[in-house]
Amino acid sequence: MTKFKRQMKSIFIFFIAVAVMIVIVLASYFNYKAIQDNVIEIEQSQLLSLTETVADSLERFFIYQTHNLEILAKNRYFLNNYISYQQGLIMDATFQNIEDYYSIQSDNIELIRLIDIDGTEIYTYPVTDYGHGIEADVARIKVLKKTMVGKIYKEQDKLYINILQPIFSGEEVNAVLYTKMKLDTIYYSFIAPVKAGDKGYASVKDSSGVLIMHPNTKDIGKNVMDVRTATYPDFDWSELQSLVEKQKRKESGVGIYHSLWFTDNDQKRVKKFSAYCPAQVGDDFWIVNVSKDYLEVVSFLKQRTYNIIIINFFIILIFVTTLLYLYRIRKDRALIAKEHALLLKVKELNEELEEDIHQRIILEKELIQSRNKFENIFEAGSDCIIVVDMDSEAKIREVNLKVTQSLNYTKEELLGMKYSDISTQMTARRMADIHEALQTSQSYMFEDELIGRDKRIPVEINIKLMNDGAADKIVMISRDITMKKLFEEETKESKRKEALMIYQSRLAAMGEMIGSIAHQWRQPLSGISMIFNNIEDAYEFDELDKTFLSEQGHRLQDLVKYMSQTIDDFRFFFNPKTDRENFLMSKIMDQTLDFLRESIRLNNIDVTMDMERDVLMYGRPNQLSQVLFSILKNAIDAIVAQKSEKRLITLTCVEEGEGVILKIEDTGGGILKDKLDKIFDMYYTTKDEQNGTGLGLYIAKVIVEKNFGGEISAQNGDYGLCIAIRLPKQ
Repeated sequence: MTKFKRQMKSIFIFFIAVAVMIVIVLASYFNYKAIQDNVIEIEQSQLLSLTETVADSLERFFIYQTHNLEILAKNRYFLNNYISYQQGLIMDATFQNIEDYYSIQSDNIELIRLIDIDGTEIYTYPVTDYGHGIEADVARIKVLKKTMVGKIYKEQDKLYINILQPIFSGEEVNAVLYTKMKLDTIYYSFIAPVKAGDKGYASVKDSSGVLIMHPNTKDIGKNVMDVRTATYPDFDWSELQSLVEKQKRKESGVGIYHSLWFTDNDQKRVKKFSAYCPAQVGDDFWIVNVSKDYLEVVSFLKQRTYNIIIINFFIILIFVTTLLYLYRIRKDRALIAKEHALLLKVKELNEELEEDIHQRIILEKELIQSRNKFENIFEAGSDCIIVVDMDSEAKIREVNLKVTQSLNYTKEELLGMKYSDISTQMTARRMADIHEALQTSQSYMFEDELIGRDKRIPVEINIKLMNDGAADKIVMISRDITMKKLFEEETKESKRKEALMIYQSRLAAMGEMIGSIAHQWRQPLSGISMIFNNIEDAYEFDELDKTFLSEQGHRLQDLVKYMSQTIDDFRFFFNPKTDRENFLMSKIMDQTLDFLRESIRLNNIDVTMDMERDVLMYGRPNQLSQVLFSILKNAIDAIVAQKSEKRLITLTCVEEGEGVILKIEDTGGGILKDKLDKIFDMYYTTKDEQNGTGLGLYIAKVIVEKNFGGEISAQNGDYGLCIAIRLPKQ
């Protein structure tokens, strides 16, 4: 009977082992499926993120090109050249701004061209363009009257696209400035570098599904579905058709479909991931698509899972064999060891009982010591500690010595109070909020004001939950924040003073600006007065005819337009934009000099600018203009105050690595060496109290260092002060 039982147990163990092996194999398979699904989900998310990044880059590229063309079209030198050409003052137009623009953008554009509204070429750089594909775009821009991205067109087997900027005469468009870009250039800049695995690639379609960028140049300019069905008519393309329809509806996502790799010669269908996202280009959109081989993602998981299942099988087989062998040996020894084990167990129980009694005596002593230690720590704490019932009444159950000292109550008085009796913030609602918060977190903090017998103390309270076995209680640790409150008040006062300082600086700059406006308006106002006198005289002598009145009216309009432009220029200074943007250094230098040009003329000062080539900067141009304004105004004041014979201000701008160095040097005699280090300090000025605030150079230093990440310094030159500004381009 005993032998039969042993055999049954062996068989039972064997079947248990087989069942475990089956469970492990199934678990491995389901784990593989779960991991595969997770890997596919992660891969789809990453592929979509990559596609969205590429689409965003395309959108930013066209926004950047459109914005730059708008800036060029509004450049006053360009407009002056165009007006002169339009009025017939120059016959062979030369637009240096167009050539400079091409020099900066030559990596992105093929050419830049100015045409009249009938399509006649005015100026093209660097090569002549015959206007292929421009007629429809010109017709659209006449209607839209705004900067636009043209339609894609084909020229000499290459795809091109134009960005067009209208040039207005009054309210009507009478010329168009446009740049011509090759789609191959955009492809190799943004699309070709994108890789997705060993075979994956990126491509772009227009909103109708026509391929415009693809590594297989044979398919460019063709509808993707027409190409696939015509090349492989026997294949089912319904999956791809569904994806293309979603893309044409301007949707984003990741799809899985069956297709072929154009680089494979065996025409074998494979499973692919296809991530797609729209990229807004002008008033239309392009479809950015990134494809990746499905097997590249999941094949290694299959191989690893198969290997794990095989290894697990052999491990379990070895384990079962070993287990059965050990089980037989153990049974034979079990009976012998059983009686011996019982004897040892009785002995161990007796020894454990004696040890438990001894440990209990030690623990009781330690408990008494711990209690005494806790009471000493509780009473000696530097913060107020209050134990309160967690109920609507919130009665005070315990306080430490710090509470009685701070509030000037006895411990007995406090134990007879509710917490709301000594608090200005505690309400039934606040207690309910505390109770709710402590259900999910370890602590709760809030600010309160404790009411003492003869004073009130602002405190920061940290609350923790304590349970003594009978009822819920909370421990409230209150820290005096009187000094913190004082510091906050001082900080607010400091910020108020700093704001007042900046306001004073702006008022001083505004005064200078108003003076400049007055100087620039004096001559136009005299001209207006003279025109009215001419009209009165003509009327008096009966010479007032339509031609004379029209001529005088045109002169009045020109003068008023000039005065209005002056106001717009100065308003730019006092209504600054906070957004960072690209700007040309020469434009900011010219604009700032325009603000001070009348003051420069009246004081008979020469200004020279030395710049090898214009620099494209990124930041807040109006703030840089404010810095230059303060420095140039100080230079003018220094030359006037010193009554210098040589009255000259020199501006020099040179590139250095990834930044530029801008130097402003005057002939105003300079500053004493021991005062050079102080000129950028707040409220320090070398002028008298009526003419100087001591804020201009301080504000300039703050703007250069904090808003541009640059440096500003000063030193004496040969004839006066030289201020150097180092700025990064980006």
